[in-house]
Amino acid sequence: MAQKQDINDFNARIKRINDPRNNAYYDHDMGMHVPKRVSRDKIKKNAKKQQDSAFSAFLVSMIVGGFGLMIAQAVRYRYFEVSGAGNTALFIDVLVALWIVGMLSAMMRRRKFSARFAQVTGIAAMVVGGHNLIWRWPDEMGILYTMAYVEEVQARTAPISLVVGERVFVMPDQEQFRAAQN
Repeated sequence: MAQKQDINDFNARIKRINDPRNNAYYDHDMGMHVPKRVSRDKIKKNAKKQQDSAFSAFLVSMIVGGFGLMIAQAVRYRYFEVSGAGNTALFIDVLVALWIVGMLSAMMRRRKFSARFAQVTGIAAMVVGGHNLIWRWPDEMGILYTMAYVEEVQARTAPISLVVGERVFVMPDQEQFRAAQN
């Protein structure tokens, strides 16, 4: 049979709850330790935001820039119907890529100078070496672009190469490099 509680028992229970030294109190009626409530402001104050490392933030921003240029090239070839490696194609690619990257970085909250620099670096890296993705995965890139664009890029460039303007710099193959050393 339960004991009858009076006002003194209730006040003692409130005193145990409000004791500032306790972060939890033992409730005899429930038979367990009950944590005290903490205000939302105190939780937010004590919560530490996990900071991205500088390298990972730079890498993510570069990937965003490269992705922006890939989408810009697809838009240029599919909708503007401009092909080739001329200045017009490069201008359209960079302009659309900067717009796409601006939108993506605003959604991802990567608007600092270092993030913007990394995004532009990603765009530049894709301008120079993005065609190597087409050589590596021609069928998958044919889905993103078109197979006609993939064939055009493969006719204009070589695998493991860099494109600067309209010049293609081919990197030596590993076997050719070893043969040249011997």
